[in-house]
This record gives sequence, C-alpha cells and structure tokens, in this order.
Amino acid sequence: MTSAPSESAQTKSRGHFSELLKVEAKLALREPLGLGVGVGLPIILLLVFGFIGKAQPGNVGNTSLTVIDLYVPTLMVIGFVYLGTFVLPYTMVGYREIGWLRRVSTTPVPPSRLLAAQLILNLVLAVATILIVIFGSEIIFGAQLSVNIPFFILSIILSIAEIFSLGLLVAALVPSQTVARFLSGLLAFLLMFLSGLWTPPALVGGPLATIINYSPSGAAAQALLDSAFSSAPPYTAIVTMVVYGLVFAFIAIRYFRWE
Repeated sequence: MTSAPSESAQTKSRGHFSELLKVEAKLALREPLGLGVGVGLPIILLLVFGFIGKAQPGNVGNTSLTVIDLYVPTLMVIGFVYLGTFVLPYTMVGYREIGWLRRVSTTPVPPSRLLAAQLILNLVLAVATILIVIFGSEIIFGAQLSVNIPFFILSIILSIAEIFSLGLLVAALVPSQTVARFLSGLLAFLLMFLSGLWTPPALVGGPLATIINYSPSGAAAQALLDSAFSSAPPYTAIVTMVVYGLVFAFIAIRYFRWE
C-alpha cells in the first residue's frame, strides 16, 4: 500500500537532484574556474615538461624513468589539488556567504545534495585531467606507462578522497571567500611543492624526502608513480592517504556549517 508513494517520492527526489546538477554544471561553464585551473593548469604543465623531456631525452638521475615519466603522477595530483582545495571550498564558501545554502534548505532538495552536486562535477573534471595527462603523455610525448590497473585505480581513489576531504575541511572552517581564496591558494602552492612539481620525489633524499612522502600530495604522487609503472605502491603511501582522508573527512563533517 505504501510502496507506490515511496517510489514516487524517490523519483521526485532524483528528479530534483538531476535538475540541481544541471544548474550547477551550467554555472560551472559560465565561471569555468574548475576547467581553467583544475584541468587547464595540468595541460599547460604537461606541455612544458613534455617539451623539456624531448629536449633532454634519456633517463633522469639513477632512475629508469624519463622526465615526462616522472611528472605524469605529479600533474594528475596537481589537478586534484586545485579542484579539491581551491575550486571546491571557494565555491561552497561562496554559496554559504550569499545565503544560497540556506535558501536551498527551504526547497525539496536538502543542502547536502548541493554539496554532492559539487563533488560530482569536480570528480568529472578530475577524471578528465587523468585521461588528458595519461593519453597526452603517451601519445604526444612517448611516456612508457605500464599501468598496474588495480593499484592505479586504488591510488586514484585514495588521492582524490584525501585531497577533496581536505578541501571540505577548508570549506568547513573558513568564514568567507576572501579568506578561502588566500588560504586555498597558499595550501595549493604548498601541496604542489610537496607533490614534486619542482623536484620529483624520486630524486629527493634526506629529511625532505620523509616530509614529502608523508604529506597528502607526496604520498599520492608516490602511489600513482609506482602504480603507473606496473608496481605496487608502498604500503606507507596507502596508509598515509587513508589516515589523511579519514581525519580530514571527520573534521569537515564535524564543523561544516550550512549557514
């Protein structure tokens, strides 16, 4: 007797969420911060390091990898960093600041669906970044990837989960878009360094190597590098990403404010 109304309510809920997702996608295209930074920056860096690799062929240091090989995981992580710690919190804090989250709560769509829509859109952009970096590095610049698919997928999931959780933590704690822009920019710059943009982690030694390997972006870059070349990532990188993801998510959920 009650199954039909329940199914109807679920159908309406899915319909509302679908419409919300379409609206958020249109807004993202009108103000393409995610496309420009989260996808555009890795493409630019891919071209830069790809041409550097062509100008300096051969293996780098004591590794069996070329310049472009070493930078493939770093470029993917940089895309995740800007989408997760810059675009996502900047957008969500802006919505809270203008009262959009509060207004959404008065509609049939709960505010959590707005957050879900933002996560889905940024996840789509992250997948686009992955595909562009992988196929661009292989087809255009001759990267010799031999991906260990199960470990590579696991590394991607954990990388995105920990970095996006960090972005939600920022969105939970900062009071305004002005603060979010400053803090997110500073955080993104730090994570870019730790991911190996200036010096690949494989070429770093000493205390700095330890700092990089146990940082969110450094652990992600290490796991992706190993799994991109048919190896199992070190368990320390996997555990590091899991711990960061759980801690960041717990704090974000605990302190996130809709108003």
